[in-house]
Amino acid sequence: MPDLKMTKEEAENFIFKCLVDNESKKDPKEKLTRLDICDILHTDFEIPKSTAYRYYKDSFNLYKWEQSKPDPDKKIKDNKDTILDNVLDTAEAALADGDSLLLKLH
Repeated sequence: MPDLKMTKEEAENFIFKCLVDNESKKDPKEKLTRLDICDILHTDFEIPKSTAYRYYKDSFNLYKWEQSKPDPDKKIKDNKDTILDNVLDTAEAALADGDSLLLKLH
């Protein structure tokens, strides 16, 4: 069997890809756990276990950071919802106050 080696960058990219691939798996039993990923790195690529866990932690932090980035489409929808909520609140307040002039302006 050929001697497989992996650089730190390759290992972190592998871990990140595993985390992203886990998103598409519906059955939790199919998802790779931290232990699974670190065992692959240790067994197949001869990365020490402690190093594999450190790489996992770094990749997981990057993965979480990437996931927390706001989606521009969602932000636009949220802004529209906020604006529509404000218009509705203003209209309801005008109706409650009997301010027909404000409603005619809108």
